Amino acid sequence: MKCLPVLILVLLGSFVQIARADGGVVLFQQTTAPFTITLFSTEMPLRPGVADLSVLLEQPDGRSPILDARVFIELEHETGTIIRGEATRSQARNKLLYCSLINVPKAGKWKMRLHVTQDEISAEVFGDLLVAAPQPVLFSHWKLFAFPPVIIILFLFNQSLRRRRSD
Repeated sequence: MKCLPVLILVLLGSFVQIARADGGVVLFQQTTAPFTITLFSTEMPLRPGVADLSVLLEQPDGRSPILDARVFIELEHETGTIIRGEATRSQARNKLLYCSLINVPKAGKWKMRLHVTQDEISAEVFGDLLVAAPQPVLFSHWKLFAFPPVIIILFLFNQSLRRRRSD
């Protein structure tokens, strides 16, 4: 019986999801003098909603991080919608990265432009991002729907153990 609280904590821990983290899946990497620019996303595939996009800037020769630059992200949808945001180190948990939370309103193909400036040096890189269709509500929130039955099953299991013990 003393293991039941531990079992519950372990099961609850599996339902917890990290809401925001830096790094993740590499979406794009390109070297353009004088930077190596890598774009990460915390989820793959990207879906409509708030996207956590992180950028790692490195010097191409020694691969040491660049920490004093300004990074701007621009996304243009195939229908003409444009979204702009600045990625900053203050928003990032990992202080080697520049992070931006960008609200992507719709699925489809997006043209991405990353503009980086450091002192008087600047560079731009271009790429494509594919934003997948949103997941159905039941599928995207399955953990919330699964939680009550799990608790009921654990309760019934607890009660059956108590009955066996008292018999």
